[in-house]
Amino acid sequence: MNFTVDRDQFEGIIARIQGVAERRHTMPILSHTLLTAGPKAGPTGNPGLTVVASDLEIVIRCSQALDVIEPGSVALPARKLFDIAKVLPKGSVTVVAREGNYVEISAGRGHFRLAGLGSEEFPEMPEKPKGKPVALDSETFRKLVDCVSAFATGDETRYNLSGILLERQEEEGKTLLRMVATDGHRLAIADAEVPGLGGLLGERRVLVPRKGLIEIRKLSDGGPGSLELSATDKFLFAGKGDTEVWVRLLDAEFPDYLQVVPKENRVIANVPRGAFHEVLKRVSVMAPEKVNSVRLSFSGKQLEVSTTSPDLGEARDLLPIEFEGAPVTVGFNGRYLQDALGGISEDTVRMELKDEVSQVIIRPASGMNFLAIIMPMRIL
Repeated sequence: MNFTVDRDQFEGIIARIQGVAERRHTMPILSHTLLTAGPKAGPTGNPGLTVVASDLEIVIRCSQALDVIEPGSVALPARKLFDIAKVLPKGSVTVVAREGNYVEISAGRGHFRLAGLGSEEFPEMPEKPKGKPVALDSETFRKLVDCVSAFATGDETRYNLSGILLERQEEEGKTLLRMVATDGHRLAIADAEVPGLGGLLGERRVLVPRKGLIEIRKLSDGGPGSLELSATDKFLFAGKGDTEVWVRLLDAEFPDYLQVVPKENRVIANVPRGAFHEVLKRVSVMAPEKVNSVRLSFSGKQLEVSTTSPDLGEARDLLPIEFEGAPVTVGFNGRYLQDALGGISEDTVRMELKDEVSQVIIRPASGMNFLAIIMPMRIL
């Protein structure tokens, strides 16, 4: 293997796979990235470099068209390769494979010799799903993932809650892509219109690991354009430009989330989103670190946000709201409230309550594209 590449292009393509390469896996090859230089490695089939990383659950493949002097492939330590790429001087970089799976990387007067593993040890790539993929606007996909991703649990023992549900909804003649996530204490639902979604999901519901969906979401960071999405029984595939991502679907049953949506929350408060978010950030500075508890007191035309920590002290702040009804005080995890506000772009937030011991619904004041439900906390 022998090729020449621009230093910034080299760093960029190696940086893209860092989130997938597994550093502490029992299989050493999974901490490596597979580099292949060849006549059909580029994104258009032209000569180029293909870089692949895998943790067996997520596979990412990035390609870059460039001059290949001699084709070949080798697996190199992903983190160390990235460390080298970051410190190389600007300009042209030459990468040459040597005997024993060593690779020499040269740029300017800098020279590195990096030990790798044979390419034959690297896991096989999944097959690309057959059939025409569904085109989905990158910005739409990014917004959906950003709305719900914080709500999935990080507890690996709760397997069915560690993923994000994707399903199709039909409402008023529109086809919607719905994403749902929950950790058992809170739940988020986000919808966006996606024409032609039936070709991707049909009547299926798929459960996608949070980490994998975030890797697909990163494709939208490359600017405007569409993601190509398709699915098999085992994988969700996404591609954009010179990057492709495969994510293994979770084989688990997601809860019937509609059963937990409150039907009797008739106490309504309209709250300015930006001001509420700033007040929560200020008050949460004094909140107990482990539970982040804050108290919301609705009365008249104002909302008082307060917290008390036995070790630190207390804090409180006020903001004007639109509220009608008997005064009510409810405790919540302040971080959960901030995550819910992060899914709303409108200036006004609608909070629907019932009493001091029931869930709160948080949604845009106008529009039904997002909904968050948060369980209350008992605050003494």
